[in-house]
Amino acid sequence: MQLRSIVLTAAVLAVGARAGAQDVRVEVVEASTGKPIVGANVALLDSAATISLGGGFSDQSGRTDLRAPSNGNYRVRADKVGYDSWVSVQLQLTGPGTPAGDMWVELRKALVANAMTEAQGLVPLDVDLYERVLDRNLSIVSEHADQRNRIPRRPVTGISWDQIDTARRGEASNSDVYRAPDAATLLSDQFVKSHCFAAIRGYGPETGLSGLEFRPARVSSQPELAGVLWLDPKGNALRAVNFDYVNLPIPLRIARTTGRVEFQQLAGGQWIVPRWYIRMPRVTRVTSTDVGSPATSRDSLVGYQEVGGAARPTGTAAPTITSAPSPSFSPVSTGIASPAPANAAAADSSPVSGSSVLTGIVYDSTSGRALSGVQVSTGGGRFKATTNSGGRYQLLIDGAINDTLVFDHPRLRLLHVAERWQPISLPSGAKGQASVIVPSYATLRTRICGRNETGTEPQGFMAGYVRDASGKPVPRAHVWATWQILWVEQNGRLVSTNQQRVVETDTGNDGSFMMCGFTRGAQITAKVGIAGRNTVQEKLAFPPIMVLEHDFVLGPR
Repeated sequence: MQLRSIVLTAAVLAVGARAGAQDVRVEVVEASTGKPIVGANVALLDSAATISLGGGFSDQSGRTDLRAPSNGNYRVRADKVGYDSWVSVQLQLTGPGTPAGDMWVELRKALVANAMTEAQGLVPLDVDLYERVLDRNLSIVSEHADQRNRIPRRPVTGISWDQIDTARRGEASNSDVYRAPDAATLLSDQFVKSHCFAAIRGYGPETGLSGLEFRPARVSSQPELAGVLWLDPKGNALRAVNFDYVNLPIPLRIARTTGRVEFQQLAGGQWIVPRWYIRMPRVTRVTSTDVGSPATSRDSLVGYQEVGGAARPTGTAAPTITSAPSPSFSPVSTGIASPAPANAAAADSSPVSGSSVLTGIVYDSTSGRALSGVQVSTGGGRFKATTNSGGRYQLLIDGAINDTLVFDHPRLRLLHVAERWQPISLPSGAKGQASVIVPSYATLRTRICGRNETGTEPQGFMAGYVRDASGKPVPRAHVWATWQILWVEQNGRLVSTNQQRVVETDTGNDGSFMMCGFTRGAQITAKVGIAGRNTVQEKLAFPPIMVLEHDFVLGPR
């Protein structure tokens, strides 16, 4: 007898807590259609799935509310005649008294204060807005700026679909606008009930902070917010929210959407948003033709669209708006306190009187080593330094500086490390620090590619350079990879399939490429081609870390 499959939402959603107990809401849907299942028998089990702690039947919306005796680890089972029984993975219910619950209590105070400040217009603001078109290397192609003075609240800005997908120009509707989330959105019942939350430790630029990670509670076809709310544990102060959009239309998944909203408490207790931005990929439809073959169309990344701004209480000094190349709007402090080698000329230079001095380190978490040979420059290349074998540098600047600091290295470009551009502002004779930490492969997979279609883990990616026989980069070469998927996991079972997957991209001006979408254990056939040269083909296997770095050499025809 063929039984249909049942599935619960990706997590149990907390809807309240009373006297140590935890009320939870469960939604039961049919796996193949996503339609709610009415009358399913839903039970809350202990973490070993052996003892039933209560249960109920799903209503017309497929939902039922259960009561857990306390915070902790549980499982949920759903049964109905004609369906396979379904038992969830272990779920952690959090509320007050748990790290995530305690953190949410503190974060909520600041979010409520900010929402009230903006809704009631308690702080008149001077606001500088910008809208930028960036190329694939995040360099500014065009820019439009706007200034508004003494306004009651921060303007709502966003990016519409027709701005980033040329195939849809003129077709976008009001619902196709993507915005940075405000406090009211993050506080809404709809957001809280539709997302899972977990306490995490700060990493990279947020080292030393505490984070409340949020992600959609169920796999959906609609765009959803995911990200981290960052809290300074020293004063329980909300710092920022880093976010991205998941479940975007397929053309917009060609590269990751990123954004950040910062929060600041004023002396009077009000909370404002001093800086924010959202950056999304710009795509176009490319048609290619080969002799004897039909024309094929594909999506191609042409750059990025970015909107954002800075706000301040009316009458206060205006900061300089710089591009938002990284999740942080200020130079990154590494927290790595290792001394520079004695023979490091870049770190031994004696500063000239009146000069500003900038020092730091570049560290590659993927290799566990400092990165040498990174060129660090500012002032349009007027001031330069190079990291030594310990990854350290010292940059001497004549007088004051208010500019963008650039870290240039093939590896930073290859792995799309956003921190390679950082705004820097130093008065004459001052000292500052700015560093770059290349994230781990696991973090890069999440940041660059997002999670796979089942939401179980981040996608794998392949990156490298295409060069000719003399070692020169080959720009605009077409790189693609194919592989077979014989089995897929559905509701804890392996189901036979025979899918062929294809991912593709073009190399940048420096010959670099990056492709997302690879599955675990993929055995791929990778090809590189460009007019006038023979196509290169190689058989490659994805390692367990699901990151494959591989370069190609193109010979003449």
